[in-house]
Amino acid sequence: MFLCKTKILSLLIFCAATSALAQRAPEPDVLSTEKEIKSFETVKVSLAEAIRVAAKKHKDAKVIDVSFDSQAGQLAYKVKTYQDNKVWEGAVDAWTGQIIGGEGTTTPVSKLDEEDQLELAGLQKASIDLSAATALAEEKGSGKAISAGLEETNGRIVYEVTIVNKGATTKFVIDPKSGQIK
Repeated sequence: MFLCKTKILSLLIFCAATSALAQRAPEPDVLSTEKEIKSFETVKVSLAEAIRVAAKKHKDAKVIDVSFDSQAGQLAYKVKTYQDNKVWEGAVDAWTGQIIGGEGTTTPVSKLDEEDQLELAGLQKASIDLSAATALAEEKGSGKAISAGLEETNGRIVYEVTIVNKGATTKFVIDPKSGQIK
């Protein structure tokens, strides 16, 4: 009888411990974000420089999205540009500022989903580009941009720029027509 109670008690303790561990599962995402921010704070190439590099890749291309990525084993910025009804996706090395990973991929706008097509249509009405929006957010947030991109929010096209300052992130929303930060 005592042995049976001990087994049951051990099983209950095991279940409680397993449940506690399962509830803590989201923690690695938080650590990964903190890790990514620490990696970002060490790189030599800024997001603004990555935008310039991507814009030069294709003459007259508009950069529509750029974000720091430390997951692929190489610190880089994932970049998307728009030109001639096509979206190019590639990467810029966060240490050297060089385009990496070959030629990247190009997708015709007609193959994009409706939301992406809507965002690109809104880009045509923008009076400021992603580079200017990024500079505004960096000034307002007193930090460095880790990501910036064209987004559709509540039926409106905006630039969203995330700034890192002292290990914390803040997202800014900028109107592409007026340059106002909301």
